[in-house]
Amino acid sequence: MSEAEELVMEDQFRELLKALFAMSPAYNRITQMFFIMPQKALTLIKLYPELMEKEEALREVVGIEYTTEGIIRPKGMGAFLHGLFHELFKQLLHPDKRRKLLALANITEKEFKEMDPLREWLDISLDFMARFNKDALKLLDIIVTKLTGKKPDEYVEWSEVLEAATNIKDPEEVRELLRHFFLLSYEYSSWIYARECPLCLDVYSDLRRKLRELLE
Repeated sequence: MSEAEELVMEDQFRELLKALFAMSPAYNRITQMFFIMPQKALTLIKLYPELMEKEEALREVVGIEYTTEGIIRPKGMGAFLHGLFHELFKQLLHPDKRRKLLALANITEKEFKEMDPLREWLDISLDFMARFNKDALKLLDIIVTKLTGKKPDEYVEWSEVLEAATNIKDPEEVRELLRHFFLLSYEYSSWIYARECPLCLDVYSDLRRKLRELLE
């Protein structure tokens, strides 16, 4: 690849990251609603009244469906938005994949800080939990404390977290809430890897401080 072609490729990746940033859950309410699905219908009506007023159009055009339990989940274009940003955030959450992605765009972490969609979403999610579910922040703080400093493939047992979460009313339900908001991204119920907890990344150490400040 010539130098000119390489510069074009880098520019294209940079523009792609900027576009994803602009339409990310932190800045687009439609993307945000689909990103945190599935959710109870009542939850979505409370959080997105202006969108749920257009429920029929959303169902037909963008794509939502109801389960027999009254849960709304994405389908069609909605499922695409849901999957797109969950996959992007997983890439940014993995240290090696994150490094390679930024290398493709030829930008540093310092430059990326201004257009990091995961950072902005984590920031907003922490504020949301501070207003609506302080137990979520308490549980997250326990998990972050136990995982910080561990390698990506190291983990903490969920039973160990539960032992420290005696002042949290329903840890299982709270953990699921953290998962919906991508403050956790665990795959297994019995343990959580360091690579599944975004605040464990060194680049988000300032958000770890924010978490503890919100709990004061």
